[in-house]
Amino acid sequence: MKKAFIMLPLAVACASQFAMAATTDSQRLAQLEQELAILQEASSYDSLSDRMSINGFFTGKVGVASNDAGYNGYDKDADFSEGSKLGLQGTFALTEQTNIVAQLVARGNDDWSTEMEWAFLSHDFDNGFTARFGRLRVPLYMYSDYLEVGYAQPWATPPAELYSVVPLSSFDGIDVIYDMELGEVAVALQASYGHSSRDAGALGDVDYSDVLGASALFSYEEWEFRATYYQTQLNTTSPSTVALPLVFDKADSYFAGVGLSYDNGTLFAISEFAVSDVEGQYSDTQSGYITLGYRINDFTPYVTYAFLETTDDSERTEPADALAKALFDWQRTSYSVGTRYDINSNLALKADVTYATNFGDTSGGMSPNIVANNDDTLVYTLSFDAVF
Repeated sequence: MKKAFIMLPLAVACASQFAMAATTDSQRLAQLEQELAILQEASSYDSLSDRMSINGFFTGKVGVASNDAGYNGYDKDADFSEGSKLGLQGTFALTEQTNIVAQLVARGNDDWSTEMEWAFLSHDFDNGFTARFGRLRVPLYMYSDYLEVGYAQPWATPPAELYSVVPLSSFDGIDVIYDMELGEVAVALQASYGHSSRDAGALGDVDYSDVLGASALFSYEEWEFRATYYQTQLNTTSPSTVALPLVFDKADSYFAGVGLSYDNGTLFAISEFAVSDVEGQYSDTQSGYITLGYRINDFTPYVTYAFLETTDDSERTEPADALAKALFDWQRTSYSVGTRYDINSNLALKADVTYATNFGDTSGGMSPNIVANNDDTLVYTLSFDAVF
């Protein structure tokens, strides 16, 4: 019995040590599991960051005009909102061939409210075909893909005589792109179908149904040629509040354009021409421009000639058409001189002076000038463009 009492403290001590060892091992195991979970979570974040990319662009612009004609939205008071914008674009790779792309744009002339300009799923089939589904850009112009990114454009403002004719910039639908090589010529073919509903300003709320068309881009060394044709049907869903409400009732319309550019790294030339047609009283147009530029180190001076005119003025000749004639007869010629200075690899400063004239007996296609009735206008623009 005495021996048992002698051995009891030793047994208790050993049991205590075993318990402490078991507790320590349990804690270490829990700690290891926690560290493993943290490593797995970090690995998951690393993988997620590898699959996602976010970039953006910004344009800060100020413009002022010699009068209140309203060219490019400017009058005699300096305006820091018109043309200013901020955009963010995110790309998430679901697989090596499938991506989700979204682009948010906030514009100064819209009180910096945010709009989803792009939101689509893209899949590359590894045979030259790429299909996209969602909200897409309408590829009407040579710079359609960079319409919001001022840094990617040579001008302070794209020539309004062509780039402002169609109020629709994006649509909801699907497109298919096919890239191929024909000898030394790179070819990109694109076909689209969808619809869109937009607030068209003075035209009210308009539904663009059955947006259907195609474009082709041919690239050879320093040369690029582009051809585009798109059509849609217009339906007014909420009429405008102007004195002459213009209502579209299944009005067929189309846009057809061609473009040619040359760029050898120093000298560049860009030219586009387009015609548009809309059933009814709304303007049918032809418009175009040519830009010549020359890069001198970080400076790129350029000159641009552009024109816009309506081709259906003869359909608005009756006395009852006087207001329609004032609104939808357009004629204008513009001359621009500007320069771009690349401050660094992602920031550019642009300055531009544009003289618009040759309005004839029209407003020049500028609504404020219906009342202002100016024969010409001079517009000064300064723009900071950045990508990040």
